[in-house]
Amino acid sequence: MGNKSGDVIIVGLGAHGSASAWQLAKRGASVIGFDAFAPPHRLGSSHGDTRVIRQIYAEHPDYVPMMLRSYEVWRELEAAIADDARSNGGSTELLRIVGGVSVGRPESDSVVGMKRSAKEHDMEVEILDPDEIRRRWPQFQPRDNMVGAYDSNSGVLFPEKCVASHLDQAAKQGADLHYNEPVRCWHPDGEGVRVFTDRGEYTADQIVFSAGAWNNEFVSKLKLPLRLERQVLFWFEPASSPELFRPENSPNHSWEWSPGKGFYCQPDFGGGVKAAFHHHGEMFDDPIDLDRTVRESDESSLRSAISGLVPQLNGRIMKSAVCLYTDTPDYHFLLDWHPGHKNVIICSPCSGHGFKFSAVVGEIVADMAMKGDARYDMTLFGIDRLLSEESQSQCPDD
Repeated sequence: MGNKSGDVIIVGLGAHGSASAWQLAKRGASVIGFDAFAPPHRLGSSHGDTRVIRQIYAEHPDYVPMMLRSYEVWRELEAAIADDARSNGGSTELLRIVGGVSVGRPESDSVVGMKRSAKEHDMEVEILDPDEIRRRWPQFQPRDNMVGAYDSNSGVLFPEKCVASHLDQAAKQGADLHYNEPVRCWHPDGEGVRVFTDRGEYTADQIVFSAGAWNNEFVSKLKLPLRLERQVLFWFEPASSPELFRPENSPNHSWEWSPGKGFYCQPDFGGGVKAAFHHHGEMFDDPIDLDRTVRESDESSLRSAISGLVPQLNGRIMKSAVCLYTDTPDYHFLLDWHPGHKNVIICSPCSGHGFKFSAVVGEIVADMAMKGDARYDMTLFGIDRLLSEESQSQCPDD
């Protein structure tokens, strides 16, 4: 049994844990990181070939300052990996701008939300009528009662490469990263914390829980109302005009095809057009219960939704995958200190829209751990809104 000590322990090294490890390590913190698997992997929420990133954030204006900084940090990470990528003949690209259009009725959440964020932050959003959408992108066939909200700075991230790059840079800065070593339990230890795995005991001044769907088991006494949601991803070979779906001819596009129901698509980067519903998946409580079998009904329901709006996309399925969301009741992030331990950070952005923020979340976690504060208004992401009166009064120890 080993016994190691550090400044900060990170539990979970996916999108946000890997970013936090890099940011902390490059500031000189002694970091010990754990993951139950070997990231990047396909068992959580940090995979899928491409992920959307967008500046004019429909979910709430408070995300926008974080989002703008996230773009900058992704570019900083690209610069950090440039030397290795050139020597190995690889690409440094983690983020590519392709534009993005959200299509729905004028009163749809996405259109209203984008207009609100653009107005509050003095940003440019184009509102397009159906004819203009069809003119720019003839592969799209919006209904006559729909409009499009276009963000020219929307793009895609390549998630597996992003996670791997964060981890590589964290290790280069001295982070001690443990893969395939699940944390079994933890407890307060004086003014610090102690962590137990099958390979040893580890102590640190602070701990960050960024284990996504597994976070709840580490802070179970808080009874956080986090729910897991099954999501199925498909990659389509377009039935016709495949060139229209390449990134030079197609933006990211999302559609509120029925009130409160939406799907999204991303361009074909060589492996097909990625498409999936956003939310509306089956809910469950434990990641071990996730059904990773792709069902015929998963495919048929998505085909039905896209058939009238993006008809040329409706070709054969090239591949599919099952992933999961970790949702809060209001779908906003959870990023705060444990109410009973101010050296314990709970980092669960997620709710189906967190990956794009992981670069800046790493900075936020580093600020919280090393400065005791964050540089943004974090009210929206506070833990108090998720605690019952019993949890708040007891401030339980895990």
